[in-house]
Amino acid sequence: MVAIASAPASPTRPSTQYLGVVPTASMIIGAAVGMVWFWIPLALLIIAVSSIPSVIGFVVAAVLFVYSGRGTDRIERSRSEAVFGFGITAPARKLSQYNGFQCWAHQLWLDVSSSEFWKALAHSYLRMMFDIFAVGLAFVLVVLALLGPATATAISNSDAAAGLSFISPALAWFIAVFALLAAAAILVFGPKVDAAIDRWLLLASPTEALQREVSVLTQARQGAVSSAQTERQRIERDLHDSVQPRLVSLAMTIGLANTKLDSDLPEARKLIAEAHGDAKAALLELRNVVRGIAPTILADRGLDAALSSVVQRAETSGVPVTLEVQLPKRLPDEVESCAYFVVAESLTNVAKHANATRAVVTVRYHETAGELRISVFDDGVGGAHSGARDDATGLRGLGERVRAARGAFAVSSPQTGTTTVTAVLPCAL
Repeated sequence: MVAIASAPASPTRPSTQYLGVVPTASMIIGAAVGMVWFWIPLALLIIAVSSIPSVIGFVVAAVLFVYSGRGTDRIERSRSEAVFGFGITAPARKLSQYNGFQCWAHQLWLDVSSSEFWKALAHSYLRMMFDIFAVGLAFVLVVLALLGPATATAISNSDAAAGLSFISPALAWFIAVFALLAAAAILVFGPKVDAAIDRWLLLASPTEALQREVSVLTQARQGAVSSAQTERQRIERDLHDSVQPRLVSLAMTIGLANTKLDSDLPEARKLIAEAHGDAKAALLELRNVVRGIAPTILADRGLDAALSSVVQRAETSGVPVTLEVQLPKRLPDEVESCAYFVVAESLTNVAKHANATRAVVTVRYHETAGELRISVFDDGVGGAHSGARDDATGLRGLGERVRAARGAFAVSSPQTGTTTVTAVLPCAL
């Protein structure tokens, strides 16, 4: 089973700052790094293909090739945003929902078989080749400018019997000035070509953007349907397991007290007092069910206060929780509600299953990307999976809820321990 890890499609913000020290330095550094890095993915690909008869060699080289390509793509996108101000969102990545080693192997196949992976690799090589060519040409021109006049002067002052000939010093100085200007122009205006390459290969085409939007909307619709179904099942279960038995017990106690009113008044009063306690307990459980649907504190006081309340309830289970919330102001209701349930359900799982000694909740709004990022970490036993079929109201339900909000959801929980639940929710203010 495959899910789309969709991030909110933030608009590209092209900057006109193509000229300056930072773009030029970026191109020079890119050329220097490219002279080494150019050969590494290529060598890994050649080794992988040539090692097909040797399964181990092929697997090792192929894995390193995929990871190097993914890492290079992330670095290039960060570099493009830092240098040119492009906020080019990474394309939606298909995520495997298998577990264990099968998930890892399937994820590698999904990555290497995607067009986005090879497009990112083509971008990396095209940009490296241009940077190496441009900086190399500028270096040659500078060397020519420095050595040309000196060579011409030395030869013109040499003994005629030596038979040396070269251009005149005046022409050499003219060529040197021209070469310096050409080298400066390459270093100053070359980054504009880098920016064009970024827009061409990193930015999705209109067709790709439309396909991605359709995919995201389809996933959001499926997530909304699944989330609604999951929520309905949770409410039914909570009413059946908690509120309904209380009400049945209340009705039986009142009925029994009614039969004792005429024959045994003290016993009737005792039963009425017991019924009163059952009524208060049923009311408390009903409030807990309603809180799971729409917490009042969230609507009245906002996400920060609501999460503080969740953390206080979680700490009663014996797990200390550190909460860090950075919000500029109130967010859209659907975003706050989704974030609340991500934190609440994650902390519930920590209390029930993690056997953790501490948990850390981080909720931050990133204005540049226009998204809310949520992280819930615990140092427990690990081994949680959002794709588990029997996890209908747990992590899988959270993933469906987040995808319904057109966000991205991920769970990192190795068997060796610690679990991190992350969610990214688009929320334009």
